[in-house]
Amino acid sequence: MPNFRTVMNQLASIDPAERDAARSVLLQMDEDVMDLLVAEFYAGMPEKLAVSLIEIIGEIGGYEALNLLGDIYYSPDTRPALKVAARLALLRNADNLEPLQVAKLRSDVL
Repeated sequence: MPNFRTVMNQLASIDPAERDAARSVLLQMDEDVMDLLVAEFYAGMPEKLAVSLIEIIGEIGGYEALNLLGDIYYSPDTRPALKVAARLALLRNADNLEPLQVAKLRSDVL
């Protein structure tokens, strides 16, 4: 399995096949890679890559994912594209959220 930095470089590639391959590798790593993904997000990156990372984090799910996604979504400083991605990722994990939070997320219009 390639190292994390190599996979992140592939995720940032302009080649869709490389991006898809990197996405698959990260999803296979599952929660084992969550700390690295969270750190990578907070280190900063281009918006398009950040959206991809948010989507992957949402697919993996778990406690750390929900914390990061909530931080992104509820922060007043979050860029609109990241807020939309975080909302969708949170809704993907609706089974792990309070029903009122899910209802609010569904009704929010961004």
